[in-house]
Amino acid sequence: MIDSGLLSEDPFEPRGALVPVLKEEPSRFDAGLDKFDAFLVGASRRGAADITIQSEARPRLKINNRQYFGTKRLLLRSEVDMLLGHLWRSTDAAGIINQGRALDFSYDVQVERGKRQRYRVNAVGIMKDGAPGLEITLRTLPFRTPTLDDVQFEEELRGYLHPSSGMIVIAGGTGHGKSTTMAAITRFHLEDRDNARKVCDFQQPIEFTYSDILTEHSDSASIIGQSEIGVGRNLPTFSDAVWAALRRGPSIINVGEARDVGSMKGCMQACVTGHIVNTTTHAGSIIEGLRRMVLEFPSEEQEARAFDLISSLQLFVVQRLLRKADGSGLIAVREYLLFDDDIRDRFYDTEINGWPALVSNLMKEARTNPSIVARSTGETARGLVEQGILSMAEARRFIPRKMLQQ
Repeated sequence: MIDSGLLSEDPFEPRGALVPVLKEEPSRFDAGLDKFDAFLVGASRRGAADITIQSEARPRLKINNRQYFGTKRLLLRSEVDMLLGHLWRSTDAAGIINQGRALDFSYDVQVERGKRQRYRVNAVGIMKDGAPGLEITLRTLPFRTPTLDDVQFEEELRGYLHPSSGMIVIAGGTGHGKSTTMAAITRFHLEDRDNARKVCDFQQPIEFTYSDILTEHSDSASIIGQSEIGVGRNLPTFSDAVWAALRRGPSIINVGEARDVGSMKGCMQACVTGHIVNTTTHAGSIIEGLRRMVLEFPSEEQEARAFDLISSLQLFVVQRLLRKADGSGLIAVREYLLFDDDIRDRFYDTEINGWPALVSNLMKEARTNPSIVARSTGETARGLVEQGILSMAEARRFIPRKMLQQ
């Protein structure tokens, strides 16, 4: 358990460079790993979404989209190697990195009795000042599973999260809350007492355990089976996971990321066989996401796979997390499009190269046609600016001008 007496409570200047985490920094973290765990928990309590540790560098904390130093001294290469072994819980971690492979896994710290702080961890080899080095990135995971209200998920979309089958895609950049929104949707399903579901959940790594909402004494009989994807984990790839899930009789399959041909084929096949598939992808807009998912396939398959994708899709959401105008936190700026039969027919009748114009037209038509459920990033951002929640300066920093004008 963490000794809270080790943690600094000194105030810090939001526009400064250093956020003090520990009252006294050790000469080396690997000399007392309990102090390293305390550093992680202290950083999380300070509001750090991400903690970046590099060889021969001071740890960085990302708080409200701004980077800060987390210590006064830099960490040595040998020290960082030992810390990775501690996080990985095995001495072979550095050897795996030296083979040119990255590690994605989870780590947790017991903060107090009955309470653990969890982290998503990525480790990769880097070059530091011309020499081989190591970078570890830890993402702080919330203690509780978020609700749709927590992620400010649009009310008009909530009624469409219960299709009989089909794919719901949450897209965005790294660190823009895709997994958190997906967890909120999963919680929405698990807590539905009138429609208990079996969920197969595949993540790299597992970020949310749902243990705070689902027990054997819950009102809902829903059940979730979670598998971690990656080297030395439960299953090697998302593709393997999806195909294995089809033999387990789930209602819902969560695929942490549709990242390659195998996982995309699996997602589409699962939809065809009557499952709801929730997944994420990296994209800055709906059209970018659609094209990216199709272009994963060989050129000779793309036309057929485009048809399969449109047939499978139920809802496509893209989100960006931007800093609120009052500095109190982040707000999700979303773009979305609901795929009903009429929308699918319009995509079927349009060549892939014509999809950008089609999506743009649908966004415009949705403003006057209530039968089209769609909203552009620009429209969402302008609405938040008018409400005083988001500043136009922040919107312009992160959203392309063309998108803001749509």
